[in-house]
Amino acid sequence: METLHPMVVHFPIALLMAAWLIETLALLFQRSGWHKISLWNVGLGTLGALAAVLSGRQAMAAAKHSMEIYQVMELHERLGYVVLTLSATIAGWRLFKGDRLGRRSRWLLWGLLTCAVGLMAFSAYLGGRMVYEFGVGGSYGRSSGVEVVQ
Repeated sequence: METLHPMVVHFPIALLMAAWLIETLALLFQRSGWHKISLWNVGLGTLGALAAVLSGRQAMAAAKHSMEIYQVMELHERLGYVVLTLSATIAGWRLFKGDRLGRRSRWLLWGLLTCAVGLMAFSAYLGGRMVYEFGVGGSYGRSSGVEVVQ
């Protein structure tokens, strides 16, 4: 393994998905204490997303790839930045406002978190495609038949 990226990415995926699930349940069942649990998951997921973005930049620099792989990799990278920005915005807004968030604001933040989790899922799909279809970072997929650009 050339970089830490494959190990790091699982933390923000799990934490942000857990935050979305807990926040959804908190909103539906009006459990105010669950909002704090969700906030912890968003905060830690944001730190994990930062680590994933930084390790992803390192992995991108180390990976050999074709133009086709580069296009997938570039979209994967951009989505990582968007997810990081959304999760940091959500965490920051919630930390700033504390318990003073109204129902409308909570639903708005839930919508942003839903977007972040959806984009993260698509980005994870692209990451899996790079590994298992194109063989980036390992000996999987069809890497032997891909023209490599340095």
